[in-house]
Parts: sequence; structure tokens; C-alpha cells
Amino acid sequence: MVLQREKPIKIWGYGTPGEKIVLKFAEKDFTTTTSSSGKWEITMPKMKAGGPYQMVLTGENKITLSNILIGDLWICSGQSNMEFNLKDVFNADREVNAANYPQIRLYSIDKQISLTEKEDTKGSWNLCTSDNAKYFSAIGYFFGRRINQDLKVPIGLINASWGGTVIESWICKDGLLNEETFGKKAQEVSKFDTATYNKNQRLLNNKWVADFNRQDEGFKDGNYIWGNANSSNWNNINMPNGWEFTGKPDLWEMDGIVWFKKEVELTEKDLQQNAILNLGVILNADKTFFNGVLIGETDDAWGKVRNYTIPKKLLKIGKNTITVRIENYGGDGGFSNKADQFYIYTNEKTTNLAGEWKYKIGYKLTTYNRPEKQINPNTLPTLMYNNMISPLVDLSIKGVLWYQGESNWDRGYQYRELFPRMISDWRMKFKDKDFPFLFVQLANYHKKSDNPADSYLAEVREAQDLTQKVENTGMVTAIDVGDAANIHPKNKQEVGRRLALLAEKQVYNLDADSLSSSYESFKINGNSIQLKFKNVYDGLKSKSGILGNFQIAGANKVWYWANAKITSKNTIDVSSDKVQDPIAVRYAWEDNPAEANVINSKGLPLFPFRTDDWKGISYGKK
Repeated sequence: MVLQREKPIKIWGYGTPGEKIVLKFAEKDFTTTTSSSGKWEITMPKMKAGGPYQMVLTGENKITLSNILIGDLWICSGQSNMEFNLKDVFNADREVNAANYPQIRLYSIDKQISLTEKEDTKGSWNLCTSDNAKYFSAIGYFFGRRINQDLKVPIGLINASWGGTVIESWICKDGLLNEETFGKKAQEVSKFDTATYNKNQRLLNNKWVADFNRQDEGFKDGNYIWGNANSSNWNNINMPNGWEFTGKPDLWEMDGIVWFKKEVELTEKDLQQNAILNLGVILNADKTFFNGVLIGETDDAWGKVRNYTIPKKLLKIGKNTITVRIENYGGDGGFSNKADQFYIYTNEKTTNLAGEWKYKIGYKLTTYNRPEKQINPNTLPTLMYNNMISPLVDLSIKGVLWYQGESNWDRGYQYRELFPRMISDWRMKFKDKDFPFLFVQLANYHKKSDNPADSYLAEVREAQDLTQKVENTGMVTAIDVGDAANIHPKNKQEVGRRLALLAEKQVYNLDADSLSSSYESFKINGNSIQLKFKNVYDGLKSKSGILGNFQIAGANKVWYWANAKITSKNTIDVSSDKVQDPIAVRYAWEDNPAEANVINSKGLPLFPFRTDDWKGISYGKK
């Protein structure tokens, strides 16, 4: 493991009440006695970076911990983009194979829901090797690798993240005290009747799924009629893939039911025994048919590989048809696996199924109102804090990396208050009033807007930007490294690099060029508005062509795409023929500001901003 350098080091554990504990570390002895509850703790003095050391603890038993380093300990927290594994990034095979750094240590918090603040967590420290790093936070890894290489100090990374979680779940009950929306509920979480809630929710969810399935055009009078239907008039599509990433307009951001078909040729030699159909992971539920006969089905099961047996009697010489009906209740839908995991296996050969399939939509879900199946991380406030952060608060740490906000997408104004509240809460709990807190501004996502419009994600990004007013915080943006069709963009290398550069400047006081340019002020010059910026280094420039994604409006608050040009090292003039008396400008103010291309001389993108303070679409949403 890694223990924090240059801060007191607290070690704690559990034993028999009154048991004497002796701790030997770095040629020093420390003693204590367990309390009446059985807990003990020892605080060792500050140490400089170094190691490896051995720690020996002796009580009624003896524990020896080896290969301990003193360095910097960072907590990596948030939702799925922080949780996103190294094995799924761009050039994943190359990155995983190279992930062998003996001075980097990794720890992942066990994912559980807890109604009360926990003292301990399951998990173990691991060396940073290819096998261990591949399932670790990619952003945490890329950050830690850069810091370790540049500063030559050991780095410990604790992954305390959980996909899909809202920020109020990451704040403790004391931190939410008197908060108007979640304050009272947070005080009552420990008394929540989980068993009764889960029982009722399962009934509601089962009814909703049944109603959902009845809407399918391929399901009539209790029969899955498209399981054996002619697909000559179905559309072509390449699989395996999430259907939203295939470029098909009718599948863009679609939730619902989609049927897929593919024909495979078999010979007499293939028919000697049962065959195996491997479809990998499917999102969310499926029913799979072979030559019109149901051979397997799986309910909503995250991460479960579909591996179905095809009875010998269903196999025939010549063309055989595989039909897969996929139910997707929200988020990504389709086949989520690599091409080499997508096949039919007979006694004679393995036939890869990647490539052209046919598809037809059975039902499009227009209103997402599915009840929870059971208690989840977002059912109540405090749940993530209780399990993921509470066990860590006695640690001395260097700082926190945070990537979250997608699940609070429609509550940007509320996020303005909750995010600083969470930072303050954690600092209070760690008894460290100003540890560095570095975070990522949400990436571009969804379709590019044809015309200027209000944006929920822009309002969350603004809330994140405003949080930089909190002492010893810092933000990097990901608006230029996202994926319109995927809320989990794969370029985690650049996000980790930007966080590391920011840490080198703000935390380690190195001469690092790490700051994005940001809006400073504006003035109206007739029919144009001049904008002034800071952190431009040698000046602003365009990453590609004409400056894009500027909007301008007059007193009527109607927005138009604007012309923009760089007029000096740190100024941009904005105007539009459609607005003769402009009063406000916005930049990168949409879910997917794909054309936002202003960077500073160090290649870092300009933060999104607006000059107005008009109420947004999330104002008042709780």
C-alpha cells in the first residue's frame, strides 16, 4: 500500500477489548490498547516519501504487512466516467499491457449500499500490474502514472466510484443537515425499511416491464411472432454494437425493443451434436430464437454473458436463422461485446457472427418512468458516502479527483449548492479543511443542436465552473473529448493528463501549463460584443477553422449563432447580422458543443461560459 507522506499517519484496527497492541514500523515502536468497543488506533509522525517498509502488528495474534511505500494518496470518486475501466479505453490492449508500475498501488472500495456510516470496507491493496490495472479507474490510473513519472514519488489510488449515482448520495447526513430538499430525509435514512420497500418495488417493476413488453409489435396474443418472421424488409445493421452507436437515425438515443436477425450456413457435419450460441453481454434483457424456436432468455442482468445451447434437433443443413429480441429500458441498448466473443460453435467449426445483421424496431419507449426494482444508490441521500467514503475518513490523503454530474443532468441550479456542500462535508470528515479537490467538467454528449437552445448539461457545467470559487479546487474540461452517442467516451488518457497537469501546478507547485482559458469580462461595442479572457498564455487561437459555437442575443433573449473572431491575444469579438443591439453572449452552451474550437496556446480548450444571468431551464428543479 501507500501511506501519505508529510502528514501524520493514522493506523487503526480491531481486537479484543483491552488487548495490548504493539506496532513496529520504520525502526520505531508504538503501543496502544483497544477500547471497550474493540477498536484501536495509533498515529505515527510525518514521514518523507520512500520505502519499501514492513509493518508488524502484535496483539493476541501477529500481522505482518510488507512492501509499504510512503508517497501521495489520491481518492478517485464519482460516477461511471470515473469508474470506467482501463480495459475499455482507446488502445486498451496497449495501455493494459504497459500498466506495470511498482511504485503505484491500487485499492477499490467494495460496492455496497449502507444505511449507516461504515467504519470498514472490503478490499485489498494491489500492485499496479496489467492484471490489476485493467479493472481499475482509467482516469485514476492515467493521472497516477503521470504524477509518479514526473515527481518520482510513490502514488496510491483509491477508487471510490459508482456509476449512475447522484451527488446527494455522496454527502453524509451531517453535511445535508438543513438542506431544503434532502436534509430531513438524510436524517431518517438509518431507519429506512429496506425489505418492505424492495418487496413493493419489485411488484411495481414487474408490472411496468410486462406493460412495456405488451407494446411490442412483434409480440401478439402471447406469441413472439417476429421470432419466426421473414426479415427481407428489415433494415441492415452491423453488429455487435450498442444500437445507438451504429449511425442509424431511428436508433439514435432510442430505448425500447429491437429485433435482430442473422442467417448462418451449416453443413451436415455441423449437425452431429448440440451447438453453442455466444452473444456476449446484452443490454438489458433478451429472448433468443433459433429457426423460430426460443432457445434462451435472460431478464435484466447487468454484465451477464448470453451463452445458449442450441439443441441438435433444431439444426438443419443450409440456412439457419438466429433471432434476438432485445429489451432496453434506458441507457445503452444492444450487444456489448467484442467481435471475437460473438459466434456459433458446432462440433465442426466456430462461425463468427460479427458483421451484417437485419433489424426491426418493435417498440419505442417515449416516457422513461420505470420504477426502481429495489433500493439503489439513488433511492436515498447519503448511501454512497456511508459505504464508499466513510471508511476512509481517518486516512491522511493528498487530495481527491472527482468526475460526476451526469446523473444530476437536469438539476444544474441545485448542483451549484450541492457540489460545494459535498466538498466542505468531506473536508470536515477528513479533518483536513483544504485538501485539494480537482474535478472534471462534463464531456460533450447528445446530438449537435441545429439552433441555439437551452441546455441542461450546460447548466451543470456552469455549476461545476462556479464551484472553482471554493478554496483549493480546480477544474479541467472534457467538452472536446466526448462522444455524441456515448456518455462514456473512451479518451480517458487526455482527461487523466489534464488532471495531472492541473495537480502539478496547483498542488505540487511545478511550472506546468495546465490552465484552460476562461471568460473574464465583456463590453458592448455597438452591434458587437468584445469578450476578454484570462489564462491565454501566448494567446487564443482556433483548433480548427472559423471560431464556432458562439451565440448572441439582444434584450428579447432570442439566441442566434454568431460570428466570432480573435482580435488580440486575449479578446474575441462576437456579432450577428440578426442582432443589431446585442447584450449577451454564450459559448459552448449546449449538450454537445461539437463546434467549440477555441483553445489557448497550450492547446487547452476554453471553458464554456455565458455573460447573461437569465434563469435557465433547471432553475427551481429539486
